[in-house]
Amino acid sequence: MPVQLLPRRLSVLARSGKLEKMAFSYNTTESPEEEQAGSALIQEAIQRVDAILAEPDWPEPHPQSSVAAVDKLTPFQPLSHHIANFNLVAVDNLRATGMYIEKTKDVPMTALYSMIRSAVESTSYGLWLLNSGNDDKQAFRCLRLSYENNEDVASLGKAFDPRSESGTKTRKRLLALQQNLKRHKTHNLDQRVTTTDVVTNADNVVPSRRGLTGLQVWKACSGMAHANGQLLPVILERKFVGKADDQAASFWLTSRLTFLGAFLITATENLEAMRSKFHEELQPSNHRVPR
Repeated sequence: MPVQLLPRRLSVLARSGKLEKMAFSYNTTESPEEEQAGSALIQEAIQRVDAILAEPDWPEPHPQSSVAAVDKLTPFQPLSHHIANFNLVAVDNLRATGMYIEKTKDVPMTALYSMIRSAVESTSYGLWLLNSGNDDKQAFRCLRLSYENNEDVASLGKAFDPRSESGTKTRKRLLALQQNLKRHKTHNLDQRVTTTDVVTNADNVVPSRRGLTGLQVWKACSGMAHANGQLLPVILERKFVGKADDQAASFWLTSRLTFLGAFLITATENLEAMRSKFHEELQPSNHRVPR
């Protein structure tokens, strides 16, 4: 049964800088048909995530699988553990988004975009790891990500206690594990990869898209999460209230169901692609010889 979304959407009166040379219409109020289409996309995403939640737990990697091979090279935080964490974060955020909408029959104006952003970002990192091409490179990416995670935890420790000195033992262990790799033992483990590059790489792995790419959704949701004042009136539905001058205009802002639904579909596509790719690499037929 379709979720009844339309009656309750938070609206606020906002004043925004005038849109660049009238590139966009002042009014972007969705038609009843657009609202129904957006609602249908949201419902579809909820159902697809529910289907994932109903799936059995992942099996252990086959001993002759590529996942098992890379796990042996990355015992500190194996590939399978990374993917499990990315799956957990994505499923939890998408599940919580769907549950909120279904239980409250309400669509928040901005809150859900942060959760969609998290789902796209976490699954993109999973797809980036799984799209490494060979065991050696995949293991290097795992170690590189673990090194980055360790630095973030050390930085967090300093935020609580400026005298804190942590992470040294883990750094040494990760650098030692890197020496077991054949072709990546001299690469910089401390060189961070940009999230933009990761999300772009993941877009090349997702087999098909209904509409928006992961990069488009991640950037849009990031702008919403960071309260980008120029982006808010672009992503949200806006209704001009008739107050404008040379500097700014006033709008009623509220959720745009078509955008929210499309963003949720893209995040769900990422999740399904990551899980499918991981299932493939759990099997013995996909074991790759390190090169």
